[in-house]
Amino acid sequence: MRKRLVLAGVVAALAVPVGACSTSSEYVVQGTEKSVGCDGVIEITRDQEDVNVVNVVVVNLPPPERHQKNLRAFVVWLTAKDGAPVRAGRLAYDPDARRGTLRVTTPNDQVFVQITAETSSRVDKPSEFVIMSKHVTLTGGGNQGSTVDDVAM
Repeated sequence: MRKRLVLAGVVAALAVPVGACSTSSEYVVQGTEKSVGCDGVIEITRDQEDVNVVNVVVVNLPPPERHQKNLRAFVVWLTAKDGAPVRAGRLAYDPDARRGTLRVTTPNDQVFVQITAETSSRVDKPSEFVIMSKHVTLTGGGNQGSTVDDVAM
């Protein structure tokens, strides 16, 4: 009986970290009416305790100035539940591939991700020029198994 209890305790102790490390949700996102035709994938993954990684990949994305002449950068914003938008960073944009990427960390399991076109990457709040947006949750669904290659087709 004691062996079973010890074995059950070891299995339970090992199962928690393994499960926590592999937790992720992936979401396929389409552009808004301001950027019809662009597609993306947003993935949120548990990296370690209290640290989650948000990966953003956008394809078929025209340069910012094609949307409006004074726009110069794409900025990613994260908004925690009941919080204000926080500038996560500038989308690394390749104009030849028309592809943008960003990888950031957050302590939150749920965030609202917005990508906006801006006059500068150093703005304090998101503009009304939203390219795409999505509520993402670490433990909640998404489109499991999707990749940006699936979206780009």
